[in-house]
Amino acid sequence: MSRDAGQVRTAARRFLDQPYASVQLLVFAAVGLVGFGVLMAVSTTIAAARDNGGTGSIWNQAVKELVFVGLGLVLFWAAMRSSPRAFRLLAYPLLAIALVSLCAVLVPGIGVGVYGARRWIDIGPLQLQPSEFAKLAMLLWAADLLARKQQLRTLTRARHLFVPLLPGFALVTGLVMLEPDLGTTLCFMLILLGVLWMVGMPLRYFAFLVGLVGLAVTVLAVTEPYRLERLTTFTNPWKDASSTGYHTVEGLYALASGGVFGVGLGQGTSKYGWVPNANSDYVFAIIGEELGLIGCLAVLLLFGLLAYAGMRVVRRSPDPFVRTAGGGATIWLAGQAVINIGYVTGLLPVTGIPLPLISAGGTSLLVTFFVIGMLVSFARHEREAVNAARRAQRLARRTRLERWLRIPVPRVYANPRKNPSALPAAAATSTSRPAGARRTAPASAPPASRPSRPAGSATHRPVTAAPSRARRVG
Repeated sequence: MSRDAGQVRTAARRFLDQPYASVQLLVFAAVGLVGFGVLMAVSTTIAAARDNGGTGSIWNQAVKELVFVGLGLVLFWAAMRSSPRAFRLLAYPLLAIALVSLCAVLVPGIGVGVYGARRWIDIGPLQLQPSEFAKLAMLLWAADLLARKQQLRTLTRARHLFVPLLPGFALVTGLVMLEPDLGTTLCFMLILLGVLWMVGMPLRYFAFLVGLVGLAVTVLAVTEPYRLERLTTFTNPWKDASSTGYHTVEGLYALASGGVFGVGLGQGTSKYGWVPNANSDYVFAIIGEELGLIGCLAVLLLFGLLAYAGMRVVRRSPDPFVRTAGGGATIWLAGQAVINIGYVTGLLPVTGIPLPLISAGGTSLLVTFFVIGMLVSFARHEREAVNAARRAQRLARRTRLERWLRIPVPRVYANPRKNPSALPAAAATSTSRPAGARRTAPASAPPASRPSRPAGSATHRPVTAAPSRARRVG
């Protein structure tokens, strides 16, 4: 038994030592989660077709989901083949577009209201949710801002750490709360805490900020009756199972009815009007009913693999922007999955946050595809991956898939001149000295005396008065 475990560890270590291991882990996790999403989208829309009294809507919903997956793959491809510098250049234009769209969604006639919240904008046959694009914009903007300050070595001061980062997040979350959308606001808090954690914010500041976020969420919850009910009901949803605890109770019933292996794909009954939002917010409950404990564990393992691969990319990069953006994106996606699964299983209050890559949704799915592509781009720019790609190009051994997808050969993005942390340790110790210390010569090697030169030589001219420019006569 121990011999088999040792062989497994050796094989895993050998796989992780490959130059493209991070890319393969990210792609495998994303493909698995998207596969779950497509299967559950088709399964849950059967109930929608039955409610509409026909079967045509089954294919309409399935085609709609596949269209968004196709568009997401295009965004994934574009992000995957881009360089980290391209994401830094995208930060400020995307932030401006996000702010304008968040303001536009509040204008009557432009924003579309559903369930008492104005969160969408109609663009032809599509409904886009600006707050989803704002998540990506704030992530890139915060990562670029903190990376610049980290290169300037100013993050040790609280003023440079929090300004203008906190005012920017306060502005965007304020616009989102006007919709209102508490779930998306929590996602912004995840991004903020994630990027600050990645730059090494002191623990006392982090604890203070977590307490401040908790206080703000509590205040926002108690200002609206339905939010307060959700906050107090999750501790005992059975107390009012037909009203305030209905979502949690029906989700738990669906999970319990699946058992270990589930009732079969498409055979669940909870989606027929029992579990609300069965194709989006509570899709994990339908997975538990139809695919059982095995399906739920598979989803958890895929999200765990995605989080591990993202943090692996962060650890292997010397660039501050890649570390901050990659870590913030990983914490965002993993935290969103934890919150969704938490309220479906009754461990957290209901917030309406979708399950990444699995819940049905257009804008959220597109943004998540782009973020996964960005992580793959960061993985492609690891030093080992760059060396392997250049070696394959030099030997004409690039795969047919790389040529067909027109994936360029990456270059190492980290710039030692702009990134002090990328300097070798010996160079850093030889060039750094305490502030205020005078530059002195080594005691063991006194400076040699300068050799004297002839007085009239070209390299030694005595300091004399400037010659007068007298006019020559005769």
